[in-house]
Amino acid sequence: MSIEVPPKRPASAFGRQRTGPLPGRVENDTRVAIDTKKAHRHGLRHRQLLRVSDSVSVAASAAVGAVLIRHISTARAGELGIRDVIVVAVAMAVALQLHGLYRRPDGRLRPSEWWRPAVIARCLPTAALLALAADAFILRGERAMTLTAAVAMTLPAIVFVPFGRRLVVRMFDPTVSRILVIGTGPISDRLTSRLQRCPDTLVVGHVDNNAAPGVPVLGGLDDLPDICAKHAIDRVIIGFPNTSDAIVLDALRRLEGQVPVSEIPRYFELHNWRSEAEELHGLTLMHMPTPSLAASARITKRIMDVTLATCALVVAAPVMALVAVAIKLDSRGPVFFRQERTGRGGKPFRIFKFRSMTADAWERRAAVSSLNQSDGPLFKMASDPRVTRVGALIRKTSLDELPQLINVVRGEMSLVGPRPLPTEEADRLDGAALARLDVSPGITGLWQVCGRSDLSYADLQHLDSAYVRSWSLTWDLRILLQTPQVVFGRNGAY
Repeated sequence: MSIEVPPKRPASAFGRQRTGPLPGRVENDTRVAIDTKKAHRHGLRHRQLLRVSDSVSVAASAAVGAVLIRHISTARAGELGIRDVIVVAVAMAVALQLHGLYRRPDGRLRPSEWWRPAVIARCLPTAALLALAADAFILRGERAMTLTAAVAMTLPAIVFVPFGRRLVVRMFDPTVSRILVIGTGPISDRLTSRLQRCPDTLVVGHVDNNAAPGVPVLGGLDDLPDICAKHAIDRVIIGFPNTSDAIVLDALRRLEGQVPVSEIPRYFELHNWRSEAEELHGLTLMHMPTPSLAASARITKRIMDVTLATCALVVAAPVMALVAVAIKLDSRGPVFFRQERTGRGGKPFRIFKFRSMTADAWERRAAVSSLNQSDGPLFKMASDPRVTRVGALIRKTSLDELPQLINVVRGEMSLVGPRPLPTEEADRLDGAALARLDVSPGITGLWQVCGRSDLSYADLQHLDSAYVRSWSLTWDLRILLQTPQVVFGRNGAY
């Protein structure tokens, strides 16, 4: 009589069979516990800094609001005193706590994104109601606080709180988010380069099971929980690792929710800020946005371009005159540089720029082609020998771009749009980068506010495609507001 032995059940990818403690497990658990305590102390210190900053900010907000309303109001609202300032300051501090302004949000990669004025503004109704309730039911003063006074004293916090938090964090705790990237390769490199341009994020390192030789990693996916504890990781981002999905899922399961996790969508090139998610019986669907470049939208954009460009030309006229004189005195040649560029629909036009190179720069291009630092069809270098002394200055400050306002008024360009490329470079574009031909090129755009010449050709393809698919007037205004910060920062300007 034979006994049938059941086949051995293979270890599940989601739960490995273990018959005993792994070697060194006790030592690892002790070290992880110590590192977790360090991370907890770091987080506690960070929250304490925010509370100190907020205490000063809300007190200043209440005081400023009280002073303003005393000067503009002749009614009882103008009779505010120290007690009212204290009540409103305490109410605002409680409102910040109730709205989770001291918790690191899982839905935000960059904590400073939840310090913005719009986020603080959502706390104001709660603060005003708390102040009114405290004054009416707890303090029971003879002179009740009015709604106008409560609103006026909380309103300045929209500016004071974000400013105070940013100042304190930069001075005492500059590393806000410590990020660990799962994966190595081109996509994770692009993710890392973007994170490095964010002042409130720090890429601690990468983990991967099959990293290329010479690529530094902190360990494999089996070490993920220990690495997160040891390095006080605030967020893990999945960036196309060189291993199976089952191994990645198993590693994330063993994190047990200790660290928030984000991922780059598999077809991230097709998504942008207008993409939406929908749950379908436990399955998440990501809906790709459709272009919004309707005729009415184009008309609105054109009206904005003409109006703002005309005003800018009038205001910048004295500066442009000084730049023109400096160029003429510095080197021989014309003041303006005119070159054929590719516009909307592939139609060529001649762009206006202040000349920043020698007059024979185009003829010398072949001689300096070996110095090109850009990939793909782009041609850029940080130290171009053809750039003049004045040219180097106006490039760093982007003053060489001012004459393009003339192209905007003429309808050949827009204030915001893809970067206008020379015809010979535009003819070699392919893939997603061809989406740029659906809109007019711009003086500024996603390329400029996301890194300018420091970006790669793959970045250009992605940003151009994302801008065209998700265009909106609001996004154009947002890019315009971000441009001065990028220009004064001078990053990627060459």
